[in-house]
Amino acid sequence: MATSSIVNTLGAGSGIDVKALAQSLVDAEKTPKKERIDEKIAKSEARISGYGFVKSELLALQQAFSMLNDASDFSSIQPSNTQPAAFGITASSTAEAGNYSIEVLQTALAQRTASITFAGENTTLNEGAPFNLNLTVGNSPLFPIAVKTTTPAGIVSAINGAKQGVTAQLINTGSVHQIVLTGETGAAKNFSMSTAPNMLTNVKVPTNNNHEVRISDAPSATSVTLSFKRSGTQEIVELQKVDDIWKLPPNTSLEGVTDLNAEATVPVFYQPLQTATDASFKVNGLTVTRSSNTVNDVIKGVTLDLFTNTTGAARLDLNRNTAGIKDNIKGLVTAYNDFEKTLKILGDRANEVEEFGGILAGESLLQSVRSQVRAMITSTSTTPGTTIKAARDVGLSIDRFGKLTLDEAKLDTALQNHFGEVSTMFSGGTNNQSIYNPSPRGLAPGAVNSIEKMLLSTGLIETQSKNATTQISKYKEELTALNERMEKLMARYMSQFSVMESIVGNSNSMREGLKGTFEGMMKAYGN
Repeated sequence: MATSSIVNTLGAGSGIDVKALAQSLVDAEKTPKKERIDEKIAKSEARISGYGFVKSELLALQQAFSMLNDASDFSSIQPSNTQPAAFGITASSTAEAGNYSIEVLQTALAQRTASITFAGENTTLNEGAPFNLNLTVGNSPLFPIAVKTTTPAGIVSAINGAKQGVTAQLINTGSVHQIVLTGETGAAKNFSMSTAPNMLTNVKVPTNNNHEVRISDAPSATSVTLSFKRSGTQEIVELQKVDDIWKLPPNTSLEGVTDLNAEATVPVFYQPLQTATDASFKVNGLTVTRSSNTVNDVIKGVTLDLFTNTTGAARLDLNRNTAGIKDNIKGLVTAYNDFEKTLKILGDRANEVEEFGGILAGESLLQSVRSQVRAMITSTSTTPGTTIKAARDVGLSIDRFGKLTLDEAKLDTALQNHFGEVSTMFSGGTNNQSIYNPSPRGLAPGAVNSIEKMLLSTGLIETQSKNATTQISKYKEELTALNERMEKLMARYMSQFSVMESIVGNSNSMREGLKGTFEGMMKAYGN
């Protein structure tokens, strides 16, 4: 027995190291228990690392799916244009290969109208009293615009703040200021703007050789007068409006007059600078008109941006380039196979090549994740076509070893003959889908959404990781409790051994005393 051995050793009076002996006894009890707890902690930490590897591979796979997620990812048409200075071209995923003749005859213009001149931007108008601006676009009067700051700058601010399709700019021409109004493009967007109450002013206008004023030189004028001096006397004659010209009244002679000037009484906004017009252009010889210079409804999937007139007809070529799409599909194959390889390593206890081999062996999570991801590849798309219904129809398949392969010849045929269906099968034919959108998504958006749910804090992977973290905390509490028990055991051993050491010391003293007595008696008997 160990106790007998200790006693015998003590009895021998050998002076053993009591502290070392106590520590050895404590370690004999503590070490196996501590090793078991440390092993549990190490396994839990390894599991957490394994879950991290799974999440990392899922993120890489999600990124690969996202490259096929939107219809815009299938914008394989590359447009070319022989007159890029005249118009620009943008092709979407629905555009089809082809050639077109484009001739821009007229770009769409917006009406521009100038105001009377003002001495400065803060010149007081209407004697400081607030007034309204009445805007009519086409034949439709809009809601009155209130001008509370009665200055040219206040008018500009009120018009722009109303956001009724007409903008205003205050221009400093050098000596005076003028307001320029700009409407929207298209003939139907011609507009007129008046003040209420109607603020009129006089402006000088030119006359022709007959001292007449053309309507175009005094648009919106309510009256036109001619002032001059005759024999030193200032005279004024009011002209009469006849058809498109302001004329002198009958029997009015201007013979011998001097200092002749014409003035028109006009509203605030009276001077047209540009008339609103529609865009006009030809596509393959057919004339087309649109109210905007951005045209996206003439050629399927193509947006034309008209800049200026072409010199004759320009050539537009729409050529399909599928290299980028094929690279993205190959990227999906690589991401899937990397994912599958990682899962095999994590679940293989016999794998000693990788440092994380087998750390999730026996975990049902691996099979659950693998099954969900495989279904993303093998299931029929929620937006199938007539011919292209699933990834298998473009050459993607999983072999008996779990490896994803691509039949490039089959993919080329699908892209050439059923490009639109390939795009719709993968992307659903839409862009920037929300994960909360309940409508059919297509294969790639559905996969992106499914992986997102798997990676959520409430998902299976994160839940397992949190459980492992919780277990580690419990194991560390057990380790703390073990250390506390062992400290108490060490203290108890030291107390017991101290008593034993005292007993041994007393025994040794008695032995030495008896020895001395016996030696003295022996000497006495000898004498």
